[in-house]
Amino acid sequence: MQLRRATYWLLGLAALLAACGDEVQGGAILPALQVTRVGPSPVVPGTRISIEGGGFVVPAVASLAVIFRGAVDGEATEFAVFPERVDDHTLVVAVEGEVAQALIRPNGRFAGTVSVLRTPLIDAPAEEIGTPVDLFVAQRLIPSLTGYSPTTLYVGEEITLTGEGFLHPSEGASLVELDGTMETDQPPHTVAISGLQLPAMPPDAGRRDALSFTLTPDVLGILPGRFSGTLRVINVDRQDQHDASTPLSVADLTLASPEITAMTPLAASRGQWVMLEGHGFTAADGLLQAATIIEFDGVFTAIDGTAQDLGGPRALTLVPDVVMGNSTIGAVLRVDVDADGVQRGLGLVPGLFEGTVAPIVLFGADQTRGRGLPVSFTVLPQKQVIYIKLLPAFDQALSEFGLLAERDAVIARIREVVRRDYEGISIAFTTEEPEDYAEYGVVEVAGYDPNGTHQFGLDNTSGKDVGNIRFNDIIGGYNAETEADGYAAYGGVFPAEFFNLSPSLADNPLASSRFDDVFRAVMPRLGGTPASPGEAASFARDGAVAEAVQVFGNLVGNTITHEVGHSLGLAAVDGQFHNIGDNPGWIMDAGSARPFEERAEIDGAGPGVFSPQNRAYLERVLPL
Repeated sequence: MQLRRATYWLLGLAALLAACGDEVQGGAILPALQVTRVGPSPVVPGTRISIEGGGFVVPAVASLAVIFRGAVDGEATEFAVFPERVDDHTLVVAVEGEVAQALIRPNGRFAGTVSVLRTPLIDAPAEEIGTPVDLFVAQRLIPSLTGYSPTTLYVGEEITLTGEGFLHPSEGASLVELDGTMETDQPPHTVAISGLQLPAMPPDAGRRDALSFTLTPDVLGILPGRFSGTLRVINVDRQDQHDASTPLSVADLTLASPEITAMTPLAASRGQWVMLEGHGFTAADGLLQAATIIEFDGVFTAIDGTAQDLGGPRALTLVPDVVMGNSTIGAVLRVDVDADGVQRGLGLVPGLFEGTVAPIVLFGADQTRGRGLPVSFTVLPQKQVIYIKLLPAFDQALSEFGLLAERDAVIARIREVVRRDYEGISIAFTTEEPEDYAEYGVVEVAGYDPNGTHQFGLDNTSGKDVGNIRFNDIIGGYNAETEADGYAAYGGVFPAEFFNLSPSLADNPLASSRFDDVFRAVMPRLGGTPASPGEAASFARDGAVAEAVQVFGNLVGNTITHEVGHSLGLAAVDGQFHNIGDNPGWIMDAGSARPFEERAEIDGAGPGVFSPQNRAYLERVLPL
């Protein structure tokens, strides 16, 4: 038998053990081997005995075995088993098969030691460390119940029972049974609860004196009130044997009304997260027919002074975007277009809401409005957030341009360019993924054009978003809708394609000898030496590195500005994506009308600007 063979081999090896403690093995020091705790107790069929300590290294370093020595009800026993390694501090032995045969009795105890044998996989001595144990063993456990907490609770909250003899999932199940009545306040109603059984679990693998279950809406409902009756625990073991505790009388278990206790931030704009803290929330669940919505009851005063009554039946409701446990709700200020094509939503018009924000919990035909929180909440003007997502291919492009060592300086220049181009517009650019916004635009900066068309950038979002109705466009990746419309499918900004601006490297009508002048010092393909860290700031090589950084940042920044302009709905000419004709210095001109010097902002050309018509459009859809 496997256990017996392992026992003989390991016990023979244990006789050769060297001194314990930190030990040098092949030039490395193994952590000290320790055994500090063994449990739980009692042990029944299916128990996962946890051995806690230290020095339980990975199998590639040493093999580990757990050795039991002692007596079960006076009968000597000694065996070894290969455990499951959880981490450096925890091993697990499952009480199955021969382990169960060696330990389990109808009702007894194992007294002795449990030790860990660590055998390095190199030519070094093994080591064994153990601890005395006294474990009760049994075929079945009879639970006992002594108390419960809290006595006042909310929907979704955990109830903890105290007692003894509760089962872990590997051993079977401990069920909590409720018998009694639930008396609700509003409307007054009495509901009989008979033999309702709920699965429960001990809080951790080392304990049998506590048991927890969650008060989901289908247990006592959602209407505030009081439960009176009895609780008991029923153990169902792996052989389907049932053992029940003595019922515990319950007279003061109160289900409280849900409530909102905090709201942050108290000023937010469209697309931004608003977090609500409180108690008694429940996530949307179609099977249970349960949900939580948020009600704004009060007055909204728009920035122009117009007041809108949102009281009583006119209260505004928001559906949460996320419900975390029963204590946190996250909602996003969204703007939607109704069937008539009209935009609606709390984030549409800036202004001030004054009133209360309260949770409404739904369950089947029941609903309850919780305690509201008085708030003064400012809706800020709409702000389009753009995440400049730098893909790994961007670094490869920097490397090919000889500017990887000056990556931070290049990124700083890119950010400076896009901020300057959109100055006076309610838009923000970031190179870190936003955490406080759920709706934001993305522009991916990669390397080469995956479409094979050698474009410097491409807005592959679907359709022209006139009015910037969408706040979550993604300029990048693959867009099947765009491809179906007959356009290139992959979007983003492609800095590696700037090589096509070099007359030495490409045959391109936009190529300029000034490209070679700027990048010859650092670009390997032009015979240059890549920049070293700090060369741009120190104006090394007569400023050649600084100029290359500046121009590369200008090229990328201007391309981002142009492609983001498309996603915002430009050019502001019906049926056109670009300005009509060649207008020197206008950002939304077609690419063929934008020479290298203008894009690079050298020799007196640039920086580019939005045409008066485009600027007016941007100020209208994204006013400060």
